[in-house]
Amino acid sequence: MTNQTPLFTVVIPAYNRAKYIRKAISSVMKQTCKDWKLLIMDDASTDKTRHKVERYLFNPNVQYYCMEENSGISKVMNKALSMVDTPFLVQLDSDDWLPKRSLATLKKHILRDKRNKCALFYGNVKIWRVRRGRYVNPFLVKHKQFKTKYQFLKYNHWMVAPRCYRVSALKKVGGWDTSDKYEGRIMEDRRIILRLIERYRVKWINKKLYNRTKHRGQLTDNKMKRKRNELRRKTFRYYLKRWGNKYKAVYSYKNGYLVIKRLKKKKGRRRRR
Repeated sequence: MTNQTPLFTVVIPAYNRAKYIRKAISSVMKQTCKDWKLLIMDDASTDKTRHKVERYLFNPNVQYYCMEENSGISKVMNKALSMVDTPFLVQLDSDDWLPKRSLATLKKHILRDKRNKCALFYGNVKIWRVRRGRYVNPFLVKHKQFKTKYQFLKYNHWMVAPRCYRVSALKKVGGWDTSDKYEGRIMEDRRIILRLIERYRVKWINKKLYNRTKHRGQLTDNKMKRKRNELRRKTFRYYLKRWGNKYKAVYSYKNGYLVIKRLKKKKGRRRRR
């Protein structure tokens, strides 16, 4: 690496992910593009996450930070944002990993954005099941280009990844929202993109740029689904109103989660005679 500031900071937020985090870190180390820093944000883990990370701290481009108390993903990402000094922040979940050319592909498309109009770059994702320590039954999720903010509001597919954010745009929108009663622990990914997409362009890259895992540690019970659906409904209503109150949402459920089935244009009010 050169003495110049790298293009990317890869941020790995982690909470009790000792079992998986080395795979995430190694995937950054193996990138063909070396234009990165790595920031590991430990949300006060109680397992051996710190122990698993220590072997990588010899590298001057790897930094480890531990929160004083468990704070939730949005507060962790806001703390990371305050520490980042590179133009772009790539979020890598601690149980996922990057294909070796992910950063190189992202860099190529960033350099094409001559006017710096895009606040988010993302690609396609391969989903892996984890069974008895083995990664099995992968399938590819192809995302899409969002031409309008309403297209993203209605999007009920897997969440886009990798999420490569322009740091200046993140700071202008105020970072991740922690004002809800769950303090940003739920739906943080969708909500930060909604903040960005109302002001900036986003760019889909039709390449596999991310590997995501599904395992038992991620299981969501019915109580958590109810919390998520409550916040989803509030979020949908908030943005529809914020964006001019032009549409009414017709809701449905997909895999137990509230989604917008379609948007109906509101009829204009009749004038009183």
